[in-house]
Amino acid sequence: MTSRGSVVGGRSEPNEWAQPRWARIAVVAYLSVTFAVVVTSLLTGIVGMGLDARFKEGLLLAMVVLTLPVSAAYFVIGTFGAAGGSSPTTVLYYLGYVLLAVVNAGVFRRVVRSARRRAPVPAPMPGTPPSNPVVRLRGVTPDARKLWWSVPLAVLLSLPQWMVASFAWCGISGCSGGGFGVATGSEWIAVILSAVNGVILAVAVFAVRWLYPTRNRAVIALAAGTFFGLVGAAVTHG
Repeated sequence: MTSRGSVVGGRSEPNEWAQPRWARIAVVAYLSVTFAVVVTSLLTGIVGMGLDARFKEGLLLAMVVLTLPVSAAYFVIGTFGAAGGSSPTTVLYYLGYVLLAVVNAGVFRRVVRSARRRAPVPAPMPGTPPSNPVVRLRGVTPDARKLWWSVPLAVLLSLPQWMVASFAWCGISGCSGGGFGVATGSEWIAVILSAVNGVILAVAVFAVRWLYPTRNRAVIALAAGTFFGLVGAAVTHG
């Protein structure tokens, strides 16, 4: 029986449960940045630090965006129940964002693990005459079928960012100028969110081992992420 990462025939079998290096680095970087933003936001609320109001708003927005999609509802609920200053309730409320980040990291690790698990290839029955082989594109593996769930999942995770970006471009009335008029100054938020969505789709395309060599898959993932980010920016700017 072959165990995880066992040795068969004098060579080491690939560990399907191990995270690739880029995924481990991404998780550590994500948790570190989120923790730093949460602690800085908490300290600015307790101590004040004399920082600009827009910088404080930017920290709060970064904290919410980093922990999307659950943080959207968590933020709305927290605005009604969290007290200001250094009360235990406020500290627990901010630490809740760290917990959301840990949950997001766990989901990311599980998705990457599922995406990289190789699809089983059925062996031919003994005595069965060879049939016409299935025509496949060069370098494409059976794992390509996993793109049917990884790409829609990336699009689903991008919806909260799209919603926020639609308001960030020109305000609540949109870029047409009706209603309350066009509001400027927060376009950079929409640009960042569009880039985040592009990264999400690029990861969804690259994490699935559907094409070799890896550099070809990386190029396609980069192109798909760039296109998705630009399309999202165009749609939300309307």
